[in-house]
Amino acid sequence: MKQLIKYIAICLLLTNSVTLFAQKKTFTRDYTYQASEMDSKVSSRTNATTEMRNILLREVGSYIRTEQKVVTRGNTQEYVEKIEAITAGIIEMKVLDEKWDGETYYIKAEMVINPKEIEQKIKEIAEDTRKVKELEESRTRTKAAEEEASRLRNEMEALRRQMANKEAPQRKEYEQKIQEKENSYNKQIATLSAEEYFIKGCSAYDNENYEQAIKYYEQAIKLKPDFASAYYNLGVLFQDVSYNEHAIAYYKKAISIKPDHAAAYCNLGAVYEDMKNYKQAIACFKQAISIRPDDAISYYNLGIIYGDTNDDKQAIESYKKAISIKPDFVQAYNNLGFAYYRTNNHKLSIENLKKAISIKPDHAIAYYNLGDAYCAVNDYKQAIAFYKKAISLKPDFVEAYNNLGNAYKAINDNGQAIENLKKAAGLGHADAQKYLKKQGITW
Repeated sequence: MKQLIKYIAICLLLTNSVTLFAQKKTFTRDYTYQASEMDSKVSSRTNATTEMRNILLREVGSYIRTEQKVVTRGNTQEYVEKIEAITAGIIEMKVLDEKWDGETYYIKAEMVINPKEIEQKIKEIAEDTRKVKELEESRTRTKAAEEEASRLRNEMEALRRQMANKEAPQRKEYEQKIQEKENSYNKQIATLSAEEYFIKGCSAYDNENYEQAIKYYEQAIKLKPDFASAYYNLGVLFQDVSYNEHAIAYYKKAISIKPDHAAAYCNLGAVYEDMKNYKQAIACFKQAISIRPDDAISYYNLGIIYGDTNDDKQAIESYKKAISIKPDFVQAYNNLGFAYYRTNNHKLSIENLKKAISIKPDHAIAYYNLGDAYCAVNDYKQAIAFYKKAISLKPDFVEAYNNLGNAYKAINDNGQAIENLKKAAGLGHADAQKYLKKQGITW
């Protein structure tokens, strides 16, 4: 028994649900943006919102570093930027008030955090190098757009001052230069707005408000047509709800914009695997690996496809490669144990399944697979113990009830056999139902 893994959306936001009685901390600030001559209400709001988010993120980041009592080694600024990038991806800014008077844009906003929840979330994300990289890239895009917009704004103001002292024939040349810079400025503002909608899409996605998430991501793409991350997240969203054709289209679009998007190739392979298009799936996983040779998940997913196509030798090699990259890859140990079971190498099967359990003691499927492995070597006492453990962790584990019943049959304990087969039949197991019917037993 095995399970495919896909990469998740590149941005995770904390939801409003927090642990009962957990102490929350609120950061509230306001900011007023002074509009320039080329600013509209939209661009002024974008600039004000972006700066407001920066102010809050710096304050939240400083608080987190203080609370964690972190002693940095090496580049302290690099660490600060990493924390800001992560918090930008997991904390939502709520606008409390905003006003536009034609010259200034006033905004008041807050960020609410649960310190313990934040610490745990940061720890989880920090351990995922791909996730941190994506968040850092998002933060870098925003900062680059801010800096470029500021530079263009200053240059346009300088050109306007210079133009005021020129004669009419020369003014036309200055007007053309100003227009070119204004077009570039508006493009940067669109990028900043797109990032804002992207973050909102992440929040809606995390709250399982998929319809709203789609609208936000589509708005981000409308503002920034080459927004590969938004296309990718739409692919994840539609993959989650099994709209495979939509997911494929969005992943392919993300790849067309960013050809080295390894996560998109990996997820595209997972979609093809779900559609049983194994040839395409294998090609996608191999492409992901060619882009990122340390992609443990793609090796793992290749193992599943090779197993599905009865190429157990390749499956074993793929799982072993995944484990060599990620030594605590519990699912890979479980699946490797399953692959060895299929090849009748029960010693290595048991060894790897026990390794999975040592990493994750509540891994019900690994206990179930151990039950099968011990049945294969006629050690029914051990098998029964492991099936029972699987059921204790997953009370509706229908396959475990069925196999537990068969294990009891093997040692001629018919009472226990029937009791567990009846539970399996009641949960819908066809083989258990068929056996009981032949015995004239109802469930």
